[in-house]
Amino acid sequence: MVEKTFPEAFPIALRCQSMNAVSALRLNSDYVSGQFSVNVLGETLRIPNRVHLSARPEFPGLSLFERQMALCLLTRSTDGFQRQAALREILHINKPWSIPFVIALIGEYVVEIIRDIHAALPGLERDVVSAFIRANPVFYKLTCDRVMSYWDCYYRWQFSRSDYVGFKLLRELDAMRDLE
Repeated sequence: MVEKTFPEAFPIALRCQSMNAVSALRLNSDYVSGQFSVNVLGETLRIPNRVHLSARPEFPGLSLFERQMALCLLTRSTDGFQRQAALREILHINKPWSIPFVIALIGEYVVEIIRDIHAALPGLERDVVSAFIRANPVFYKLTCDRVMSYWDCYYRWQFSRSDYVGFKLLRELDAMRDLE
């Protein structure tokens, strides 16, 4: 099931490469976490909520492109350190198919990951990011709601709402979306 499902996290034109990327990750086939759907250039992609690796991923033999796809999937890892390390490598891909993996991480509870995205925001392609947000209003609203929820649950006592990096990031994304 894993090999049949997770390649749907990428556009149809990239399915051959995505199959190689999924194979390289050595995913635990017993671990299926569900998925969320997003629209990328008019195509519905199904991205896993979480993936669990049965062993350390190996990338020998993968093209740079396939490695980037594998790293996108690693941003969905059950291990927060793996998610952050993968994110740091994919932040500069700036392709329509990579942006959902970045935006999804904004709606999670790991503030260090959100800080990495905020710091990298000036390097992201504004038109690619804003097009994704405009094409996925329900997903983006859910992401915004999650930022609020995680701040309220974990960070409210540490940061005021105006100082919390998640809200700063959302304000910048909203401005980016509204400029287009």
